[in-house]
Amino acid sequence: MRAGTWISTGSWCWRGRCAGCRDERTPVFPADGGSRPDRSVRVGRMSEEIAALVRRLASESREDRAAAQDALTALGAPVVKHLLPLLRNEQTPGNSAAESCLESLGHAAIDPLREVRAEGPGSLRKAALRMLATIGGADALSDADRAAVERLVQIKLPDEEPGDLPADCWIAVPEAEIGDIVRALDLHDVRPVTTAMGLSAAVEHENSLRRPTEDGGVTTAYRVFITPEFDGWRLIYGADYLNDNWAQIVTRLSAHCREAHFYAIDDYNGAQVWWVSENGHDKRGYRTYGDPEWIGEPMEFERNLMPGGDAHDDEDDDAEQYAEGVRDPEEVASSISIQPTVVEVLDRVGHGWLAVTDPDVGHGRFRGALDI
Repeated sequence: MRAGTWISTGSWCWRGRCAGCRDERTPVFPADGGSRPDRSVRVGRMSEEIAALVRRLASESREDRAAAQDALTALGAPVVKHLLPLLRNEQTPGNSAAESCLESLGHAAIDPLREVRAEGPGSLRKAALRMLATIGGADALSDADRAAVERLVQIKLPDEEPGDLPADCWIAVPEAEIGDIVRALDLHDVRPVTTAMGLSAAVEHENSLRRPTEDGGVTTAYRVFITPEFDGWRLIYGADYLNDNWAQIVTRLSAHCREAHFYAIDDYNGAQVWWVSENGHDKRGYRTYGDPEWIGEPMEFERNLMPGGDAHDDEDDDAEQYAEGVRDPEEVASSISIQPTVVEVLDRVGHGWLAVTDPDVGHGRFRGALDI
């Protein structure tokens, strides 16, 4: 702490800025040239100050929690070891505020977190590892920690039992080899991962990074997850990648792999999209807010549901919804590919793969503590 730094003798006040306590401030050490307390005393007082702030992270007052978090962030690296105990259990009061505080510290927290990983205490090592990945990605981990993660992935891969997959945005490709998908999308740094890790990386955590280019422009690097094969189909995930580029992706995949489908369901905006491309050309598709709404001719499964079709039911009150075709992406997927929500019962071959779209941006740059 700097000379002349103040702490209220009444209720705690960050650096004496509270107007209500300015008349009763006491300096941590004299600011008039007097002798300074020795280092152990100063450190002890700072520890007491930090401990008091950490306790306030569990306050019922949002304003009090926010003030404590701002004060802890301003104190910097020394607060890290005081915050980690709150992360051992998600139910611990102040857990989320402590995590937010560490994230606000950013790279200032990395060296103290690495120190805990190397020297303990052992009870805090797990929390330190998670926060290192959250703040700095795999690049923030030690070589030993990265190697340990890779070993754990290799151990889990043979006996992995993927559960059902997300059904909000995905691409489906039939009978495609991994190499064909990688070449079609020009992917890099391709590595084997569990399904949990792949989804965590490409959907749940940071999965796109913008970086400057040599010509003064900006480009975006994405993370992409390719699932194991389920009944002959591989699914592709990448939250930002698909959101930004789905039309190009499905066309490129179909040009290299003969056929590719895109499906998206946005309940918040009431939007649905499904698209089938074959040999690099759009065959059939529907977009809730597209112009045009439909492209291509109805596929056979749609014609069966339309008036006059084999599966059409004149007495069904909902039959009219099929007048132009099938709008629901999940219904389409169940008819012409596979639904992500049922892969748990399908025959699985192999494992998943995680890749990036930019050869100059490796996996280590993406932040997030991934599931394994």
